[in-house]
Amino acid sequence: MESKVVDGRLVIQVAGRINANNAKELEEELDRIVAAHAGFPVVLDAGELEYISSAGLRVMLKLRKQLGGLTVVETSPEVYEVFEVTGFTELFDVNRRMRHVSIEGCECIGKGGNGAVYRLDAETIVKVYYGSTETLEKIQESRRSAQKLMAYGIPVAIAFDVVRVGEDYGLVYELLDCKTIGELIHDDPTTAERWAHEASEILKLLHTTEVPEGTFPDARDSGHRWVEVAKDVLTEDQRARLHRIYDTMPVKNTLVHGDYHAGNIMVQNGEIVLIDTDDVAQGDPIIDFAGMSVTFEGITTDSMSLEVIGMTVDEKDRYFDAFLRDYYGTDDEAVLQGYAYQRKVHSLIKMLYGMCKTDKLPQEVKDQYIPGIREGLMQLLDAMGM
Repeated sequence: MESKVVDGRLVIQVAGRINANNAKELEEELDRIVAAHAGFPVVLDAGELEYISSAGLRVMLKLRKQLGGLTVVETSPEVYEVFEVTGFTELFDVNRRMRHVSIEGCECIGKGGNGAVYRLDAETIVKVYYGSTETLEKIQESRRSAQKLMAYGIPVAIAFDVVRVGEDYGLVYELLDCKTIGELIHDDPTTAERWAHEASEILKLLHTTEVPEGTFPDARDSGHRWVEVAKDVLTEDQRARLHRIYDTMPVKNTLVHGDYHAGNIMVQNGEIVLIDTDDVAQGDPIIDFAGMSVTFEGITTDSMSLEVIGMTVDEKDRYFDAFLRDYYGTDDEAVLQGYAYQRKVHSLIKMLYGMCKTDKLPQEVKDQYIPGIREGLMQLLDAMGM
């Protein structure tokens, strides 16, 4: 029986067939390994486990009682069914073995800061997360968030299973004959205003849907995280100044999506459905406008705009202008400019975060752009008295 410590957890591999004949031996070996690694949370890797009887389950139940909790991963469908029918999935954190999918030859229909979306077949898409920046835990939380949003009447795509895509993880969604809003506008630019209105209505639905406190993460924590990831390019005073912005942000129990750009807004049978619920939170809507500003006001070339959101710069500018006017319910340029200043502050913070987080850019490129972003942010804060 092999074991190793990975990311602060003791991972023990169990294999073969566990029954009354070898359950006692299994118990003794588990006790020995756990005692040698006292204090570590225990994960049983069941990737090579072919069968488990009630005797084996009793061993795991005893271990769970001893430790106060137990996680079992990589179970085959057959072994998972044993855990499920016996009710052990309610006692343990049991995870099925991930299936592997290939995106070779698949159409990429959108890209974002944490991954890319591919059409797998006529019925499903997969969002493939960049393995260097996104954890399995966060991806699984995205799936759970989608399920909770559906319960609150938010039109989200049905999230199926977490899968392996090469060395990365992916999340499979059921979407039949869908396109992103960006693709639809690029196909017919005259529809920009229509889809801007539809997307604005969905965002207003999110921003007015109240949920009990603690249902989703606090959006202010997102802002604090942006600042902390960028801390190495900030002075202590600048860092404290940015944290104060989120310390004083209003507490709200309404929803924010966290990454509401045109590549994450799908259209199926003429209706909008959302994907990418990784960053769903509850709090101030400005968090959504920070991300949108990075995408829609920060991209200045057709090649990048087409790659990320599926439309040209002119098309996305037309869409975003109509979106803002519809969302805010005004054509008053002075009012719109005031909103622009507000979202600019947060978008520059998020831009710093993105530059510091990514490993997709060479360091010399980061060194070229980060000082300008930082100084522009501080000048804007000075001008706004923040």
